[in-house]
Amino acid sequence: KGLYLSGGYLQGMEVKGQMVHCPESETLLFLGSPVVDGGLSAMLRRGLYISDVPVHDATRDILLVEEQARAQDGLKRRMDKIRSSIQEANLAVEEERQKNVDLLHLIFPPSVARKLWLGESVEAQQHDQVTLLFSDIVGFTAICSTATPMMVINMLNALYTQFDQFCGELDVYKA
Repeated sequence: KGLYLSGGYLQGMEVKGQMVHCPESETLLFLGSPVVDGGLSAMLRRGLYISDVPVHDATRDILLVEEQARAQDGLKRRMDKIRSSIQEANLAVEEERQKNVDLLHLIFPPSVARKLWLGESVEAQQHDQVTLLFSDIVGFTAICSTATPMMVINMLNALYTQFDQFCGELDVYKA
């Protein structure tokens, strides 16, 4: 019918071992170990633990090696995911770095852009046919705190439209 083990019956359990005759009590003693496909997790689903497998049985070693291999595979998968995300982050950082370098080269002459990128100080120099304009809207934070979002958008749109018109009239390159 089933296997009686540790105070209960287990249905469908395969056990390997040997029968030993005990003449003193006129009984047969079965010494065996469970045969479990699926490793330790399959044993646990059946209510068996590693301690139910005799210490001298090679099945115990096989179960432990399988569990160790499964744990190592899990760690390897996690490490591969981490490695992949680090590579993606490095690629994103490199792309942003290149964008910053390109932006510096759009605004400044190459020698100045290089020094700025390297964090070196740049001494004032004169460059022919170059004008730089850095602008700021004074009180912009205060304006945003009192105006509605649409009012701010309309104000910025009007400013940029007028600025673009002036740049077009003066034939100025705007980056």
